[in-house]
Order: sequence, then structure tokens, then C-alpha cells
Amino acid sequence: MSARFTPPDNEAMVGPFAQCVRHPNATPLTYHGTNSWILAAPNDGACVVVDPGPDDAACIGRIAEACARRGLTVAAVAVTHDHFDHAECAEEAGRVFGAPVLGVASGTLGPGPLELPGVSLAIEVVPLPGHSSDSVGFLVEEGALVVTGDVVFAQSPTMVCWPDGRMGDYLASLDVLGRLVAERGVERLLTGHGPVIENPSERIEQARRHRLQRLQQVVSAVRSGIPADAEALVEAVYNDVRPELHDGAVRSVNAQLRFAFDEGILQENR
Repeated sequence: MSARFTPPDNEAMVGPFAQCVRHPNATPLTYHGTNSWILAAPNDGACVVVDPGPDDAACIGRIAEACARRGLTVAAVAVTHDHFDHAECAEEAGRVFGAPVLGVASGTLGPGPLELPGVSLAIEVVPLPGHSSDSVGFLVEEGALVVTGDVVFAQSPTMVCWPDGRMGDYLASLDVLGRLVAERGVERLLTGHGPVIENPSERIEQARRHRLQRLQQVVSAVRSGIPADAEALVEAVYNDVRPELHDGAVRSVNAQLRFAFDEGILQENR
């Protein structure tokens, strides 16, 4: 697998339009840490910072140093979603950089072109709910890339963070990503944690297969007599999950159960 992906070393450029600043907040959920992305055209003096990271002044410092080395000012701080490991320092980053903070949860970011003073790079905001209700991607068509947050990873499946995240939304967002690859020429997915995905169609389908396989395991377990209860089903179906990921597995099972009930795959006992 390692031969298929480009690890984003700290301050590594991924093509001419995106730079990764990786923070050392490694956990079982964040992998090696959160990836902040600096998006700028090669000749621009201003950039967009996506996902500044957790509440740690050192995160802002790393981004500031990377921008200063390139002579960039920050036109906006934007977040793919409002989870703390991506967005907790966003307001402080906006204050430090003197820039607006943009996100769906705060009502300051909507779908479509992101137009900012001093930024000539064409960036399009694409709704990608499922991991969370407010998840978005940032499409840079000229660079054949999308900054995806936590929608999909190279190294592992993501989590559908029920009740805010919904499995039906997640599957629909995989469809959206697939269309961006097929119709808009996207070649790279710049993720919130871990390596850049350079085989996007394959990885999107792997994510879909994994989610549907887990759904089938949950449905089969309930039909075999195991209660439609997330804790019981995690013990039966997710027995290969590390203990520190237990809570995430419970959320994912709840998302699968809700999807199965809503789609009529299982009968809900109210």
C-alpha cells in the first residue's frame, strides 16, 4: 500500500497549489496527527488555511512559519468540519492572522466558489456530509485535488459520527467524490489525517465496500438473534477493534442500525 500513496511530510508541497503542515497530535483516531492544508496559487501572495488544528498555539505557529517562508498572508481560515482536532484553534488562528474563519457549523461557509480578496486560485466548496453533518471538501480543479477532511482515509476506514453523522449521507458523499474524480479530473484526495490518496477511485470504492460489509454484518447479527443494541453488536461484530476505538465503533454501529431501520432492511421495535 505504501507505494500507492504520498506521505505528506511536514511542510511538504503536494503539487503547486497545496502544502501540508502536519501537527503532532497523534492518537488512535488522528493517526500521525492532523493535516492542515495551505492552498495558494504559485504567484499569489495570499492563501487559504484549511483545518488549522486543535487548541494548541504551536499549531498556529507552524502554519505561520510555513506561510512566512513563502511570503504568504492568510486570506481565510476554513474548516472541513467542526471537530476539535481540525477546528479547535480556528477562532484564535483567525485572530492571529487577521482573517475570517469559515465553516458550515458557524453558518459562514456555503457550497460553491470560495471568493476571497487576493486569492486567484479557484476553490470550490463541496458538501460531503456523513462523517459529520457539516463536512465539506475543497475542490481545486486546476490542481486535480480535493481537501477531504475525514471523509475518507488512505490508512483506515473513517467513522460515521452518529447521531450527527448519517450513513445514508456518507454513502451519498462517496458518490459525490466519485463524480469529482470521473467528471472533474480529480487525481488526489488530501485527507485530514495520514497520507495523500493518489488512487481516489479505488479508495472510494474500498470505503464503500467496507461500510456495506459492516452493515451486512450488523444486519446478519440482528437477524441471528443478537439484540439491536450497539454495545452488543460491537462485541459481536467489531471484536477486532482496539479498545481505544470502542466508542467510535459504537457510533458507527448506531449509524448502521439507523440506516437499516430507515431503509426497511431491519424492523425497528419502538
